[in-house]
This record gives sequence, structure tokens and C-alpha cells, in this order.
Amino acid sequence: MHVVSLHPFDPEVLRRYVPALQGGEIDPAWGGWFDERLRDDVVQMRQGSEPAANRITLGLAKALAATQPVFVHDPFGLSFWEAQVDRPIGMLMRPPARAFQEHGMNQVMVQVMPVRLDLQLGMMGGAWIPARLMEQAQAMLDDHLERSVKRLMAAEYDPYPITGLLFEAVSYARDRGLGLYEALDVVGPNGEGLPGATVIAADRKRIDPALVARIAAASQPEKKPGLLSRLFGRGPGTVPSNGRHPGER
Repeated sequence: MHVVSLHPFDPEVLRRYVPALQGGEIDPAWGGWFDERLRDDVVQMRQGSEPAANRITLGLAKALAATQPVFVHDPFGLSFWEAQVDRPIGMLMRPPARAFQEHGMNQVMVQVMPVRLDLQLGMMGGAWIPARLMEQAQAMLDDHLERSVKRLMAAEYDPYPITGLLFEAVSYARDRGLGLYEALDVVGPNGEGLPGATVIAADRKRIDPALVARIAAASQPEKKPGLLSRLFGRGPGTVPSNGRHPGER
């Protein structure tokens, strides 16, 4: 089982991470996982190695986890939401190469980084939403809630933990002026793997009651029109038994 995590994205962390990859100072908070192999990965990535690029994007998720909570669930994440629930959110998502390039890495070198999470390739970082677009992300989740819940249910997912945790992660990032970055298998199913990190798992008890009520309402099947509605065409999408709507001749 893969575990996807969402990481509030502070660009300051990436500003320290990129120089460290290139031989600069390593943040003491990264001591448990950052080593020379990541610097070797930079060399391999320059030569076109996708696995090396994946490990570097994963390292960013670990660096972010040292400063901000990690929201985890399965299934979850931005790539999941775009592919299976609400495609328009993809308009707000950016590939990790964009962030690394903005912080000094060569454009050609980072082009082998993943664009989205790929469950077939294992541990990696994925797409991110910049801080300036988090307000739009929040509005999109809110505006498309009913449709999203129905699509989750049609795919046989429980809409409460997925929707609740995604709302929580987006709200957390937006309220603090941060972006949001996704990663795959940076933590285990019980949050293990990142000593010292604050891991937030899905919990229905923590969902805003108003959101619970909206999810519950969206989960209800559409009511079928009654007999009189079908006879006289009063229900939405109904046609009277004579084939004409009221007022038609």
C-alpha cells in the first residue's frame, strides 16, 4: 500500500535545500537522512537519471517535514485528486522542476524530475501548488464539493477522510501563506519514517461539522420523482405521461 503525503511548502526550505545538494551547508534538522548519496544523485540527475531525480524530489518532502506538519492518507494527494476526482485542480499544480529551477538549478538538469506522482515508481516527490494559488485551490474544493463527493463514492472511496484531510491541508497552507507539495512513501502507513515530524492522519472527528454535513448531503442519492410528478412533469427532468409539458399543445 502506498502512502501519499501533503507538505505545506515554505520556499525558504528549498532555498536551503538546493545549495546543500550542491555541497553547501546541511541543515542540522536533516541529519537523520541527508547524506552524500543525495549529492551523488545530483550528478546522476545531470546525466539523465530519473531514479536520482525522484530521490531528490523526495528529499525536499523530508526537508519540508522538518518544519511543517505532514498530512497523510491513502489514497490522497494532488495527483490523485486531479486524476480521479476533479481534473480542474490540475490548472493550479506545478511540476517540482519549476520550484527547483526557481531556486537555482539548471533547467535542463531538472527536466527529468517527475511531473506528477507515479505509483509504479515508488518513493518520490510530486506536484505542488504555489502559495499564491492556495486561495483558488480552497475555492475550487469548496465549489466542486458535491461533484467530488459523488465521484469518490462512485469509485468506492469513503469521501469523509479524503475530503476532510484535503480541506484541512489546503486550509492550513493557505492560512499561513504557504504552498502545498505532495510526496509518495515518504512516511509509512502509521506515520513512521520521519523522526520528529508531526504527522496528521485522517480523522472524521476532526472534520469541521459544517463540512461533515455538506459531505453527508452530497452523499445522498438523488430522489426519484413521485407518481404525480411523473404524470404532470413537475420533477426535474420528468416528462408527463402524455409526452407534453404543461402549456404545450
